[in-house]
Amino acid sequence: MSLKEPGLSERKRFSFVRLLIRWHKENRRCFPWRKNQHPYKVLIAEVLLQRTPANRVSTFFPHFVDRFPDPQSITSTSVHELEQFLKPMGLKKRAYWLVKLMKDVCEKHNCKIPDKEDELTHLPGVGRYTARAVLSFGFKKDVAIVDINVVRVLSRVFGLSERKRQPHADTEIWTLASLLVPKGEGPEYNEALLDFASLVCGKTPLCHICPINEICEYYTSLLSKRN
Repeated sequence: MSLKEPGLSERKRFSFVRLLIRWHKENRRCFPWRKNQHPYKVLIAEVLLQRTPANRVSTFFPHFVDRFPDPQSITSTSVHELEQFLKPMGLKKRAYWLVKLMKDVCEKHNCKIPDKEDELTHLPGVGRYTARAVLSFGFKKDVAIVDINVVRVLSRVFGLSERKRQPHADTEIWTLASLLVPKGEGPEYNEALLDFASLVCGKTPLCHICPINEICEYYTSLLSKRN
């Protein structure tokens, strides 16, 4: 992939970002972890959201942070007690991970969530996506986030070849994603990208209502096949 290819032009990248943010102003999803984006709460949300639908976590999240408002409240709780708390939501297996994660935070970072990517990714179970999500939403930094949903959107819009790598290892996608993040608007843009991937550009895309279809390589190819 070359960033000089027509489908990846600077003009198109700029248009994509502006159209996406404009769409998001009227279509932003409301989740409890978006109301007070403290780094701790963002990290907890990302842990609970892994392989779990957002709507399911949404009903449970406020109760969790009320009971466990900071890293110390988790480290002072036994794994068994935390398992029982998480069990009704089918998230019992997260208990051991959460206790181990927060013990590391307290032992190595004085019970404060670190604000550097390399420090975050050295925490148990924290990969590149989770680290970037914490940096973006918790610390309001202009950094790219890439998961399978983001890969799907960027591949369609910019006409990228089939991705055979896992998102965390796809250096080309990360390069493009990083170029797209608008200065001073990173968190808003990343939220917009995630919401767009869920509401419009899902596995079965709603191209007919897509606010970006005029610049989308995938949609253009669909039209050409029909004609």
